[in-house]
Amino acid sequence: MRASNPGRMRKALVAGVVVVSGLGAEPAMAGAAPAVPESVAADPACSGGVLNAVADAGAKGDGQADDTASMRQAITTAYASGRCLYLPGGLYRITGGLDWSKPASILGDPDTPAILRSTTNAALADTAYANRWDRTPVLDNVVFDGLRLDVNSPYKTGPIIRRSVFVNRMGDGETPSGGDEQQTSSAQVAVALTNVVGAKVQDSIFLSDRQVDGGAPLFTYRTRDLTISGNVLGADLSSTAWLSTWAGGRSWSQAPATRLAEVRRRTGLPAALGHIQRGISIKGDINATVSGNIVNRDPRSRAKSDHGVYAWGFDGLKITGNWLRGWPQDARGGLKVRNGTGATIAGNLLYGTALLLYTYDVTNAPKVFQDVVVCGNVYDIRTVTPAADHSGIMYWRNFPGTGAEQAIAVFGNRFLDPLAGTPGRPDVSQVAGDAAAFTASDNTYADGRAVPVVGMRNAAPTADQRARCAGSTVPELSIPGYQG
Repeated sequence: MRASNPGRMRKALVAGVVVVSGLGAEPAMAGAAPAVPESVAADPACSGGVLNAVADAGAKGDGQADDTASMRQAITTAYASGRCLYLPGGLYRITGGLDWSKPASILGDPDTPAILRSTTNAALADTAYANRWDRTPVLDNVVFDGLRLDVNSPYKTGPIIRRSVFVNRMGDGETPSGGDEQQTSSAQVAVALTNVVGAKVQDSIFLSDRQVDGGAPLFTYRTRDLTISGNVLGADLSSTAWLSTWAGGRSWSQAPATRLAEVRRRTGLPAALGHIQRGISIKGDINATVSGNIVNRDPRSRAKSDHGVYAWGFDGLKITGNWLRGWPQDARGGLKVRNGTGATIAGNLLYGTALLLYTYDVTNAPKVFQDVVVCGNVYDIRTVTPAADHSGIMYWRNFPGTGAEQAIAVFGNRFLDPLAGTPGRPDVSQVAGDAAAFTASDNTYADGRAVPVVGMRNAAPTADQRARCAGSTVPELSIPGYQG
């Protein structure tokens, strides 16, 4: 039994409303207006009180009524009164966009899914650049089924997203976006955060049923102090027992596998929901952290692919302790970092997919690759056939000259290769860059033999470089392959 879910009902009077906690809360569609759970009323985001979307704002949550107008009014009223908005468990049909320029926090029921369902890829949005938020809103325990999130402005701090579920779907009458792997439409993006400060996306699950163009769960651009941690991107809902070992699920009240089963039952989702084009896309961000995420693409998907984690134009970047699988063993593969200064890439587990480091001749990012540490990662190709190139750990620059690269250390990485030592196997390499800017050491196979190194100096890292790798651990997870 989960310690955070005692399995019995308790009631208390909090701010004049009946509050319940524990199991057994009925979904909104059952008829009676559900009370506010104690954990919601006690959440700091609700310190000014709670507005119940059903009891106070007239939403139905029965999957039949159009709840768009009620939800719009509820958001506005909650914000104006300084309250958070509570969504009882249920299916809320949303047929248009939801304005979030008045950023009320929205908290769903912790024990019964509160599902915001849009069949048109509408968005909860505030993209007005000049609009200033006067608070940091929270989205907690909400299921966004086809409803996107889109926020833009350096005058906005947040949002804080936690314990939520996002589902990428094709909208009614939508044609999958064409073009090559690098092209992405807004409909493909579940969460878009542009220019914001201090946003956090934590302990949430991202699913995609876009079988042709693929979903793009997380897109960020020019944010500051961003944290993306402990999330799952892609899952097979026919096999979810492994979620009991997912660190991000420890903060959930309802077990993640149980929640996903209920969401699937109410929405008719298929089992295999790993049709991902690009998992986490970080462009031009300052001081971004991507840690402890599971990026699990369905390798059977015919959706176009463009990296599990893709960061470019960075200025201060940490990519640590992530788990990636299902990405092609080629130029579209798993973890790609290019053009920037100050990156630590440590403790990541790359199943059958490479670590690609580039500098491109572009005008929208600095043409440098400097102060980068790549350490303690595990590259596991025991069950895949690696490509002739775009494998292992590699760096490439597509323009001539000198001075683009400085202070790059590649050390302590492990290759799990059943054909280790065979000519032509993946290695640690750099092409067209300045070899003097790269050092490599202690990159080994499982048996302790050294992995071949091409185009880098054989030298130990500095004390500072080694310190940046300290504390990064490779995730140990056993996640079944896609079957559904």
